[in-house]
Amino acid sequence: MTQISKDILNFVEEARQEFDSNPWYETYRNENETLIALRMGVDRDCIVVYRLDGYVANFVQQMPPAPLKRIVVKSN
Repeated sequence: MTQISKDILNFVEEARQEFDSNPWYETYRNENETLIALRMGVDRDCIVVYRLDGYVANFVQQMPPAPLKRIVVKSN
């Protein structure tokens, strides 16, 4: 369970101000990119906050190889 700290509440306020100043924003990250806020809800009046803990893993060979490479890749 995540405990809501003062830092999180400050980030929510910071994100709210950014969303208010630019109605086109759908996401907002804090300065050191440890948190991300997403504008949500039918009326776009909710803010969902996630922690960004960084790189997880590179999961290789999880899908069948693509039979045809894209034109951009072929031409190089």
